[in-house]
Amino acid sequence: MCRLRRGVACRSAGFTKRNFVNLVCNLFAVAFVLLFARVVLSWIPIAPGSPLTPVYSFVFAVTEPVLAPIRSALPPLNVGGVGLDLSIFVVFILLELFKNVVHC
Repeated sequence: MCRLRRGVACRSAGFTKRNFVNLVCNLFAVAFVLLFARVVLSWIPIAPGSPLTPVYSFVFAVTEPVLAPIRSALPPLNVGGVGLDLSIFVVFILLELFKNVVHC
């Protein structure tokens, strides 16, 4: 409870709506960085003993639970004999939509 002390109002030290919005915005930023890292790492050939293997494994483990359901509902687009995975684009669009809803 906040009381006036000598004419000076005290501030409430708790979890406010603004703190929650900042936390959600930071989580969106981390998700964006991890998804972008996955896109970049998908273009780099990584050998099994490479120093990038643990990084790729972590990024893959964190992003795959988000991408797998979308990938199962949205098949790859065949472009010139290569399958283009559109799930990452869908997740990027959804992240931007959620950021606009939360006002990040």
